[in-house]
Amino acid sequence: MREPHLTEIEEIYRQAIFYQKQGDVYHAVKLSKKAIKIAPDWSAPFSLLSNIYKYRNEWHPAFYYSQKAISLNPFDEEAWQNLAISGTALKKWDTARKAWNQLGYDFPEKNKVIKMNMGNIPVRINPKTKPEIIWATKIDPARAYIASVPQPSSDRRFRDLILVDHSPTGFFINEKEKMPVYNELQLLKPSRKWTFIAFLETTNPMDIMALDRLCAKARLGFDNWSKATRHYLNQTNDRLPEYFDKSIIQDFKSDNYLIAISAEWQQEVREILDAWKVVTLKKYSGLKCVLKW
Repeated sequence: MREPHLTEIEEIYRQAIFYQKQGDVYHAVKLSKKAIKIAPDWSAPFSLLSNIYKYRNEWHPAFYYSQKAISLNPFDEEAWQNLAISGTALKKWDTARKAWNQLGYDFPEKNKVIKMNMGNIPVRINPKTKPEIIWATKIDPARAYIASVPQPSSDRRFRDLILVDHSPTGFFINEKEKMPVYNELQLLKPSRKWTFIAFLETTNPMDIMALDRLCAKARLGFDNWSKATRHYLNQTNDRLPEYFDKSIIQDFKSDNYLIAISAEWQQEVREILDAWKVVTLKKYSGLKCVLKW
């Protein structure tokens, strides 16, 4: 038969989890700390607090509580993840490396920032407000540079440095391949890129690929928003799997392509589009900046 105080603590902990899932942070934190006061050697409430503070981007308490949880239970994988992510956010590189290595990575034991090319992943930016799936290039397990051109209402830009959660929160189908999607946790460093849009007067997908190659060569961001725009306009209700910005599709015509280019100067965009005109013998219209620095 269980000891009465153990049953009481477990009930307090279950209530804390319930309030966390309901978004009631105040009561979740209060009950977690109550459980810690009764049973200071139990790791679960510390781990829960590290998770709560991680999703609030409160990195100092997330760091503290994940360390406490690990000291009591070194097999708590979620606490190791939270320690690695909060350590990355706080630039405590030595601790972050050790935590990542506990999760199966093999980073050299150096107190230096991790910076490498770990490939592109789908990331959901603004997951709580205006979710949008974009591509991002990972430079360590929790940081990535945005590789797409996000929609302007997202207030995100090509080459923004963002902090990304380590556990996926869903899946994305890309050319029949199922890929895990990771949520953005925080903007770490904004880029100085502006976002421009234009309409390409063509129906040939090869023309879009030509512009994509020109932008890549010039190191400019490029995205084809046409498919998402057509999908949005064909909806019979306001519920979409991912957010799309209404403000930029007012002049959209289904036989044109709506494209986005990211650059620091409008002149760079004009030069690329003029070069595209020469290559394809097609026209563009409606060039404008939709997001400034």
